[in-house]
Amino acid sequence: MSKEINDIKKTALYEIHLKHGARMVSFAGWEMPVQYESIIKEHEAVRSYAGIFDISHMGEFLLEGKDVIEFLQYIMINDLKLLEPSKGQYSCMCYENGTVIDDLVYYEENPERFRMIVNAANIEKDFQWLTDHLEEFDVKITNLSMKRSRIAFQGPKADENLQPLVDVDLSQINRFYFAHCNIQSNPIFIARTGYTGERGFEISFENEFAEKIWNSLLNTGASPAGLGARDSLRLEACYSLYGHEISNSITPVEAGLSWLVKPKEGIDYIGKEVLMNQKSEGTKRTIVGLNLVDKGIIREHFKIFKNGNNIGYVTSGGYSPTLKKTIGLGLVEKQYSEIGTKIEIEIRNKLLGGEIVTTPFYRNV
Repeated sequence: MSKEINDIKKTALYEIHLKHGARMVSFAGWEMPVQYESIIKEHEAVRSYAGIFDISHMGEFLLEGKDVIEFLQYIMINDLKLLEPSKGQYSCMCYENGTVIDDLVYYEENPERFRMIVNAANIEKDFQWLTDHLEEFDVKITNLSMKRSRIAFQGPKADENLQPLVDVDLSQINRFYFAHCNIQSNPIFIARTGYTGERGFEISFENEFAEKIWNSLLNTGASPAGLGARDSLRLEACYSLYGHEISNSITPVEAGLSWLVKPKEGIDYIGKEVLMNQKSEGTKRTIVGLNLVDKGIIREHFKIFKNGNNIGYVTSGGYSPTLKKTIGLGLVEKQYSEIGTKIEIEIRNKLLGGEIVTTPFYRNV
């Protein structure tokens, strides 16, 4: 057996997924459920009721020390002055040239203790980048990724279904805020965050509680949902996916995330000069929403044309179960980014008609 196969990791919920008939795939070094019965049915369940996602493949770090805030102000492009205890913040961690190492969320438990959730494919890279830049900062970073499990509980009925199971008033947890509480006596960290465009929560806990918590959520009538539905849901909501809309060759400003880039007066954070210049002067290319007018499906890497000239490429694309049509995101030359611009997308060696459209395609939060 090859080392690559041996290195594939399994979450604490792996056997549960098999029991529910999940089709498993290798993703970012993990064996993960891509779907159970149907991607479309799982997508629709999240939009209409509630869905449960195993997101234990994502990374989780704990940062502790008297210099945590100062350190994160230097590493992140967003401004931690907007934070307070019990609140989280979305940000990007960038290279000096402004391109993205990762996009992530960190939560302030107190001024000397932060929890951070990072993308599965970037766990080792992120941890190395953070530790390499500790320098004289009084900060200790602990990688909890393999010790804890994570579940996303998303959908319009998420609050109603979850409230009877927890010992905290969920209505008091505003968007991007969090709490420490219990699900039927099992201790959890719960945040009102998500990646679907619906109300809901992301929950973290010790591996030993994974099966009990999963079954408790499943017993509310919510549907188990896999990576396939998670991707179609985030595409409708136009949330960036690392390696697609943001990457080590795409900056947050190019990706339409310029609102993350803060001036942070007196703080010379990594990538600041490039990003502030891009924010004030603009960029040569930008992420746009795409609709396909002709019949077909948009997929990543497909080339985008205008008057016979290649002006960019599709970063993400697929069928929208909510809108019942093909949608996508693409990185194009700025001069062609105006809403209503007619373009062509190359699919199977044919140029099919498309259009630049407003985004997000769907948002309910």
